[in-house]
Amino acid sequence: MAALFPYLPDLALLALALLVLIVDLKSEAGEWAFHLSWIGLAALAVLLAAAPVDGIVGTFGGYAATRTGQVWKLLFTLAGFGVVLLARPYFRTGGNSRGTLPKPGAFFALLLLCTQGMYALVSATDLLTFYLGLELATLPIFALAAFQPRDAASAEAGSKYVLMGGFSSALTLFGISFLYGATGSLGFEALAAAAREAPMEPILWGGIVFLLGGLGFKLSMFPLHMWAPDVYEGAPTPVMAFLSVGSKAAAVAAFSVLFLGPLDGLRPSLGLFISIAAALSMAAGNLGAMRQSNLRRFVAYSSIAQAGYMLVAFLGDSITARIALQYNLVTYGVTSFALYFVMGVVGREGPETLPALRGLSKRSPGLAALLLLCMFSLAGIPPLAGFLGKFMLFTAAAAEGHYVVVGIAVANAVVSFYYYMLVVKEAYIVVPDADDTRGPIVLGALQKAAVWVLGALLLILGLCPAVSGWMLARGGF
Repeated sequence: MAALFPYLPDLALLALALLVLIVDLKSEAGEWAFHLSWIGLAALAVLLAAAPVDGIVGTFGGYAATRTGQVWKLLFTLAGFGVVLLARPYFRTGGNSRGTLPKPGAFFALLLLCTQGMYALVSATDLLTFYLGLELATLPIFALAAFQPRDAASAEAGSKYVLMGGFSSALTLFGISFLYGATGSLGFEALAAAAREAPMEPILWGGIVFLLGGLGFKLSMFPLHMWAPDVYEGAPTPVMAFLSVGSKAAAVAAFSVLFLGPLDGLRPSLGLFISIAAALSMAAGNLGAMRQSNLRRFVAYSSIAQAGYMLVAFLGDSITARIALQYNLVTYGVTSFALYFVMGVVGREGPETLPALRGLSKRSPGLAALLLLCMFSLAGIPPLAGFLGKFMLFTAAAAEGHYVVVGIAVANAVVSFYYYMLVVKEAYIVVPDADDTRGPIVLGALQKAAVWVLGALLLILGLCPAVSGWMLARGGF
């Protein structure tokens, strides 16, 4: 029993997913599945945050419980928790103008299984476990993206994501086969040894190229980013939130597991590629977002730019990069959930577009203020959470002398301020059309509490860098 203790969160999450499925078979109402999901994820988050660092290190085959993995698992758990809470209104009549989502139990179970795959991804000590975790973290999202079967946009999003996801999976598996050919083993230790002893081995680099292609798709890195706007536009809003926060965190974690782990010695040789990919991703995301009037596509292009910012951190040393990435994902996640909450409320009355935000400052001052904080945070304006997140990413690269790409990143951050302020302009300045008869937005008690909590978090995470210090301690650095 003691040997299983390091894997208690992983086993508990799997049991939770199975329990949600069983309860859903016994009850047509989705309330039990919802309550089990959020309570279970909240308990898991407490367990991961409170577990003693020295007591959770263990290895079982190709699966390991590590201190760094614990922090990643906490991030995934919090992302899943946020999506569960965000999703509840979408299973009720009137929760969204696109219609009610069916089968809440299946939805939450798929979400939990996807989180289980993310757990396995950061616990991997060999390429086989890594690939299985990556696929388990991806396959359920194919179904979730098409979870509104009567909605043509959702069906289209699911089909496009399946096609592109299959292509990404093939690239990843092909890259792993190359790495196996170069090392004769699937273990990370053999891979690290090969990277040290034969850093210019052509077969090894062939595997790395294919892996970068497969993982770049999941991160929505240029030029593998064009699936994101279409899938974000068609997927249900809670799924879009999970793609933007949970799935992106898993992609960053996958990069970290390999390129801050066994392939860390090759990162200096990848510096030029990382710099170019980061610069192009930032430019493509920021320029694409400027032309969008649909909020979903706007968020998709913004997430592409955010992927570019995160790539910058991989130019730093492994410890600084890992902490910067984890902290930025926390700040980006809170900001994203706050934005999706606003979009969800606006989406009850019609399409989620920029014109739909007109008059929001008068219809709901609280929502408008939260939207303002979100845009300032995404733009990196101090003292909000997004500023400190970007600062840590850029500092990681600057500490290693990569001033050119840091300068490009800062310039892109300045450019992004323009289109983020376009959203604020719609909410605060642009006058609604004369035929706009929409009245004040009425928020329930829980929704009002969410506005205050999310707004406070955006300020606290920016003003309290002790969170990053806690991550450092929990990661064992």
